[in-house]
Amino acid sequence: MAKPSPAYHFDLWAEFLTVTISENISRCQLGMNRVKKVRLSLVDKQNWPCHFKVILDNELVAQNPNKQARPDGGYEIEYIYRCPSHIPNGHNIEDGVAKSFIPKAMSLDEAFFEDAWSLTNSGCIPYLLRQLSFRSVSKLLSKQLEHQGVELDPEFSVQFYDGENFVSFSYDGIKHELVRQIGFYMGNPNVKKLASDICFKHPINKSWFMNL
Repeated sequence: MAKPSPAYHFDLWAEFLTVTISENISRCQLGMNRVKKVRLSLVDKQNWPCHFKVILDNELVAQNPNKQARPDGGYEIEYIYRCPSHIPNGHNIEDGVAKSFIPKAMSLDEAFFEDAWSLTNSGCIPYLLRQLSFRSVSKLLSKQLEHQGVELDPEFSVQFYDGENFVSFSYDGIKHELVRQIGFYMGNPNVKKLASDICFKHPINKSWFMNL
C-alpha cells in the first residue's frame, strides 16, 4: 500500500492547536479566578504559535509553578501531543507538502508556478489558510477550556500578538483574498481539488474550499 502524501490539513491543525493550548492553560494556577484573556504569541520565522499568557479576571497573570516564566509572565507552549498535520514549525524546515504538491500541480496545469504556493509568503493560499486556522483556534478555545473545567470570564477573548501589534484575522478579508488567489492560480479544477485534499481533512471544509 502506497504511503499517503503529506498534507497540511489545516482543520485538524486548528483542532490540535486548540487542544494543546487548552492543556497548557489548564496546568496554570487559576485558583478561584476566571480566565479573561488568552494571549498567543506569533514569532517571526515560526509557523506555529510559540508562547501563551493567561490573564485572569482580577487582571493578574496566571502562573505555572512547574515552568520558567518569560519576562512578560507568559510561558513557552509545550507541544505535548502528536500533530496530525505536516505543517513545519519553522520557516527553515522543509515544507514536505509543498514539495509534493507543486510538481503535481504544475503537471496538471502548465500555468501554475512554484511561487504561487507558500506557507510563508503573504497572500499565498497556504499562508491565508494558516491565518484562517488561527481564527478557528480563537473560536474553538472557549469551548475546549470549558470542557476541561476552566471557568471563563463573560468577556473572555483570545488575542494573537506578533511582538509589536495585536493581529486580527478577519474571515471576510481572508476569504476575499483566497477567492482572488484561487482565481489567479487555480483555473484548473483538478489543481483545486488536489489543493483541497491536502489542505483539509473534513468533507465540509473541502466543500467550502471547492465552492470559493
